[in-house]
Amino acid sequence: MSTDTTTTHAPPLTPHAAVTEYVTCRAEDLGAADRMIRARGIRGAEVFMNDLKPRTAPLTDTPEERAALVSELRAAGVRRLHSSYWAAPTAFVANVQFGELVERFESTDQLHEYFGDLTGAHMFSRWCDEYALAGELAADAYVFHLIDYMPVDGAWEFTVDRQVVLDAMAVLTQRFLRELEDRGLISESSPVIELENAGWGLEFGAQTADDFVEFLAKVHDPAHRLRLGWDLNHLLHAVGLSDGGAAFLLPDAEVTPRMRELERRAAGSVRDLSTAWIAQNVLDERLLDRVSALHVSDCPAKEVEYFRNGVLDRAHAVDGDRATRQEAGLRIVLDHYDNHVCLGDGVLDPAEVRLLVDTLAARHPLMVLHELKNAPDVWAELDRQRARLWSAPSGRQDAER
Repeated sequence: MSTDTTTTHAPPLTPHAAVTEYVTCRAEDLGAADRMIRARGIRGAEVFMNDLKPRTAPLTDTPEERAALVSELRAAGVRRLHSSYWAAPTAFVANVQFGELVERFESTDQLHEYFGDLTGAHMFSRWCDEYALAGELAADAYVFHLIDYMPVDGAWEFTVDRQVVLDAMAVLTQRFLRELEDRGLISESSPVIELENAGWGLEFGAQTADDFVEFLAKVHDPAHRLRLGWDLNHLLHAVGLSDGGAAFLLPDAEVTPRMRELERRAAGSVRDLSTAWIAQNVLDERLLDRVSALHVSDCPAKEVEYFRNGVLDRAHAVDGDRATRQEAGLRIVLDHYDNHVCLGDGVLDPAEVRLLVDTLAARHPLMVLHELKNAPDVWAELDRQRARLWSAPSGRQDAER
């Protein structure tokens, strides 16, 4: 539970004029959110829809419940909604190795319980209802994951090629857009759909600039709603230390020649490798005008490749029933991958992130989401991160001197 922090200090430098700021909030943070947001002069909060109502259920059951939810979110200053998501969409939605998915869940009954049905209708209905809620709130963005992962972290190997997964993400997104259009929910004035990049090691999906260029070329988006939200922590899942030097802690098949060149230039520095890796993707010229947001947080350098093709390294694996293995895998994910620590507590230099922000904001308006959802006190971490980010010298200004 977050502490009700009321004291805040304005950072010595302010963001670029084209930047609007947001902070991730859990359900328990919402009661204090509007007051805390106003005290800091930021635009609003982002909330994860599964925190508000389990993804297995409809978002709301009655008009009265819907009105109460809209009122609660408006009162909390919520301006961004983060979609619910499910594991294994490649198998479940695109029917790639569906039989293997059934075997891993042990029965179609368990599959039905997890997904809400056996057709995907519940999944898409829930997403459409969440997007409809974003429209009712006049939200600035609806965040949509292009991610494939296993329902028990580290328990099962990825047996589907990355390219097949990326193709399946295009199929899934195209169906989502068609469902929205069929319901009359999407237009050139409805909330942008911000595509969030997948992590590495235990996930596949759209992970690099090349992936997004290919993906966007395949998806028909007549309302021009699709944008990119680069999660910096997710990019850093790929990076760590091997024998004391900076490296991509990934299977050889996932490390491209361009990534090897980044390793060579970094000359052992994990900070230099991380900075160059992020810039190579976030500042890719082919995508600059599609970037709507940076999700800002950090990630300490790993020294172990905990997951390979989705499977947890045997030295760290835990025997036991599904619940025991699920808890152990999730703990490693939250400790070493999806930790979302404050900027500067990991491998990133706040000044380099400031340069990213300024470069994008000089091009078009940019949302900066302070992605600090794992912090015991999100408001204290928000203050620390904002102070580090906005007091860092602007690299663009330095370069122009």
